[in-house]
Amino acid sequence: MQNEQLVETQQSYYDYVVKLQDGCQQIANSLRAGEQSQAYQMIANLSEGIEWMITVEKYMFDNFFCINSRLKEVIEKLSDLNVALEANDFMEAANLFEKEIGPMFVSASEWTFERMKQ
Repeated sequence: MQNEQLVETQQSYYDYVVKLQDGCQQIANSLRAGEQSQAYQMIANLSEGIEWMITVEKYMFDNFFCINSRLKEVIEKLSDLNVALEANDFMEAANLFEKEIGPMFVSASEWTFERMKQ
C-alpha cells in the first residue's frame, strides 16, 4: 500500500510541476494586462502549489527518495517578487515570472525522484 502511495504521490508531483512554466507565463500576461485580481489569485495558487511540492519532496525524502528540483531557487526569487508587488511594480513582477521564475521549470520534466541508497 505504501509503495502504491509513493508512486501516486510522485505522479501527482510530475503532473503538476510540468504545468508551472505555462502558469508563470499566464501570471505575467495577467499582470501586463492590468488584471491584477486574476494575477493575485494565480499567484496564491502557485504559492500553495509550491508549498505542496515542498511537502511532497520532504515526504519522499523521508521515504528514501531524492529529487534534483530547483525549488530553492524559485523560493529565493519569490522574495524579489514580493518586493515588486509591494511597490505595485507589475511590469517588474511580470518580468520575474516570465524571465526568471518560469524558466526554472523548463527542465521540470527531468525532475525525477530517485531511490537513495540506504
